Amino acid sequence: MMNDQNRMIIAQITDLHIGFEGEGEICQNSGKLQSVLRNIDTQILKPDVLLITGDLVESGSHWAYSQLRDQLRGVDYPILWAVGNHDNRDAFAEIFPDAEFNAGFLQYAVEDWPLRIITLDTLRPEYHGGYLCETRLKWLDQKLSERPSQPTLIAMHHPPIDTGIAWMTERDDAPWILGLKAVLKKHDQVVHITAGHIHRSIFRKFDNLTVSVCPAIAPEVSLELAPIDPNLPDNRPLLNTSFPGYCLHHWNGDTLTTHAATVTAGEAIVKHDSDHAFIVQHTMHGK
Repeated sequence: MMNDQNRMIIAQITDLHIGFEGEGEICQNSGKLQSVLRNIDTQILKPDVLLITGDLVESGSHWAYSQLRDQLRGVDYPILWAVGNHDNRDAFAEIFPDAEFNAGFLQYAVEDWPLRIITLDTLRPEYHGGYLCETRLKWLDQKLSERPSQPTLIAMHHPPIDTGIAWMTERDDAPWILGLKAVLKKHDQVVHITAGHIHRSIFRKFDNLTVSVCPAIAPEVSLELAPIDPNLPDNRPLLNTSFPGYCLHHWNGDTLTTHAATVTAGEAIVKHDSDHAFIVQHTMHGK
């Protein structure tokens, strides 16, 4: 049994797209965000930190970041940020002036917990896909070199993997992905990479590392793995209405376990009360 001081829980949300309906309009994604935050708050064991991995708002507008700030006022544990392709660094920094930038990018290392967290900035303005320039990759190499024995989680918006969803995914041979692989081959303390962007729960290997993609607050990207021709519409669904989702990453002092969840559709049908304690007693018998 690990010491509780070595444990931590990271709640992750992503792709909020606050302000999707426009300024002054009711934002359905804000309501979904609140339902996820309430769902996380029902946990007996509270998160140590809330990790938000990009596409914080829909159009990078100041007013949308102000709405997001108001939406998060009830969160009473630390918040870590990454930006996505829908974000604007300057507007974000004006509304969240305490966020840490390095060399002009919203990426930083957090040393406050048993698991070190490094966020990467994969934003390339006016470009949908991910990007890590030489400056950002050198910064990551330097930060990993500073603590070679510290278990580390890397968080970013764009997952560095080909997910198979052709209109949303990256190529495995994209230059920024090859650059990231080259940096990570030099270091062995990274235990996991987590991302957003695809609006679905996805798990894959990245060389010898595991990668998870967190489900979104905003509507879900449809699961269709057929190739797509951008110039030949085939009437496939691209986005679906869905319950919003999130992840809980549990570090036990040795291993990271990722749980993907969606907001529950109704009330609990069985609780650990005196009438149902036998269920837990039975399933845990002999452990």
